[in-house]
Amino acid sequence: MATVYKRRELRPIPDGAEITTYRGKPYAAWTDAKGKARRAPLNAAGDRIAMVAETYTAQYFDENGKRRKAPTGCGDKATAQQVADRLQADAALRKRGIINATQERFAAEARRPLSEHVAEFRAVLEARENTPKHVDMTLQRVRFIVEKSGAAHTKDLTASAVQGVIKGVRDAGRSLETCNSYLRAIKSFARWMFRDKRAPDDPLQTLEAYNADTDPVHPRRELTPEELDYLLPFVEGHTLPAHNLPGLDRAMAYRTAIGTGFRASELRSLTTASFELDGDPPTVTVSAAFSKRRRKDVQPIRRDLADLLRPWLAERPRDQRPFARLPKSTGRMLCKDLAAARKQWIAEGKTDAEQKRREESDFLCYEDSAGRFADFHATRHTYISGIVAGRASVKTAQELARHSDPRLTIGRYSHARLHDLQGALDALPSTTPSEPYSQPQAMAATGTDDQTAEVARGQMREQYGGKTAQNVAGRGEGHEISAEAESTTEAGKEASPNVLSLRDLATKKPRPARRGERAEGTGLEPARDCSPPHFQ
Repeated sequence: MATVYKRRELRPIPDGAEITTYRGKPYAAWTDAKGKARRAPLNAAGDRIAMVAETYTAQYFDENGKRRKAPTGCGDKATAQQVADRLQADAALRKRGIINATQERFAAEARRPLSEHVAEFRAVLEARENTPKHVDMTLQRVRFIVEKSGAAHTKDLTASAVQGVIKGVRDAGRSLETCNSYLRAIKSFARWMFRDKRAPDDPLQTLEAYNADTDPVHPRRELTPEELDYLLPFVEGHTLPAHNLPGLDRAMAYRTAIGTGFRASELRSLTTASFELDGDPPTVTVSAAFSKRRRKDVQPIRRDLADLLRPWLAERPRDQRPFARLPKSTGRMLCKDLAAARKQWIAEGKTDAEQKRREESDFLCYEDSAGRFADFHATRHTYISGIVAGRASVKTAQELARHSDPRLTIGRYSHARLHDLQGALDALPSTTPSEPYSQPQAMAATGTDDQTAEVARGQMREQYGGKTAQNVAGRGEGHEISAEAESTTEAGKEASPNVLSLRDLATKKPRPARRGERAEGTGLEPARDCSPPHFQ
């Protein structure tokens, strides 16, 4: 049976209250901020007042038999009792499964302001050990979309409303990649709402990302080996007062980035102890706290790079971070180094014509003629492109690139060079005939061009080991083969293999074998005792 009562709580005696006696008990009388006269009894100690709530509280037993209390919001006792009885009846229906508790939770969450869910989403992002920068950027974009779409509750967050906001971002001149970042942020929020049982479904599940490849804003290129051969020795001897790092340290930063694929933030986190240069193989380790994928990454490096790093790190303490002073804008640092190296390279031209030719080339350009940039992150593109060009398997390239999706490794970071593409063409079959032949000869093989069918059959005996086209196809009808031809066929089985050349494919169309027949002797039968192909 549900009951109702008015809650009492002890509060300090208001300032200026007068202690009086009412019905034989001590009371405090005062005037509140609205000018209304108030009165409340004192507690047994006489130092606090006992305030009685203006509305009733319901007390009932839930579906698990536990005593529950809930405010009714009613100042009338009869009405409050009806509310309490309804709560008790709903608990009984919930116990029998007539009322779905999950749907009730969805309804309760839907009544909460969406801003409260966004605030609680921050704690989830931080619990996933995301960087503070990622957390702030994600929440900023979620709040932007929630505010611009006018979504006050979960039911207001619809796919069409979000698309309208993203369209506004695009119309404001932002790139498709930026639009995708807004879309990823709000979709991650909606997906969390669904998985945390705050919403019955994911309303943004059908939204797809834009194809950012159609709108490249800052495409990157790889640095060629020739550019690196000139740039790195130049940077070693190029130090200006404005540089955060001397030339040798900057060159070592470039070498480490190109030899490991590490990002600028990961380079800054490295200490001298991170370099295991005498191992087999030598490695460089990024701790999980600084790795983008939040895992400890032990990256193998080439031995020649280890030999260059060993004397440079020899005198440094093990806890020192040699790249800690890398500037925040590493792209600007590399841009200036490229410009200075290119200026010297052009000046080294011996003639005016040679200098002009060098000025027109893309060698050591920060932005080439195709609009691709060689910023600091391009060193990572250079690393991955070199791995892929070295014919590493997709899995190996993915592991070295430390990507969760191999499509990102191959599609975005790998740049195919022209000579690599040319080398891949060598696997194609040659279309050049193995023997010179004339058009009349090809026609004769089909029994046309005023030649008899017997001549054509004779040529086919030479090709297929004495079998006519009908026998090859398995018909068993038409012209008969002489005993002499059959003996010739048996004698020639061991002498020459039955091979169908590209020329024959251009002039003959053998019919597939019928059911129960075997298309032997045509060169088209299934291979026997072949090992399966190996894919790297």
